[in-house]
Amino acid sequence: MKANTNRIVNLNGSNYQVWRGKMEDLLYVKDYYMHVFNTEKTEDKTDAEWNILHRKVCRYIRQWVDDNDLNHISAETHARTLRNKLEQLYARKIGNNKFFLIKQLIGLKYHDVNPISDHLNSFQ
Repeated sequence: MKANTNRIVNLNGSNYQVWRGKMEDLLYVKDYYMHVFNTEKTEDKTDAEWNILHRKVCRYIRQWVDDNDLNHISAETHARTLRNKLEQLYARKIGNNKFFLIKQLIGLKYHDVNPISDHLNSFQ
């Protein structure tokens, strides 16, 4: 079964936590994950190959970032520093994200005209 790697929303300022989990999954599927989280170069790669792999991973991640946020990360060529930069930009806003989610949860109401499955999907 071939994995579908085309189903992820672009990162914007409000969906970092969801986006991060989906991006990590895609990085595993594409075998790019070790390039983001390894601190040292693997022995089977030359420095040039290692740099090219990091650029590929950066390019892959940047295609899933909203155009308005690309200017913050467009110069990054190392996957680990790109990941750290994204965390600095968006992970610190977790308090705002929690507040937004709580506010939406409080305002969530079931309407009889819609199926219960739609309501449960909204809740999740």
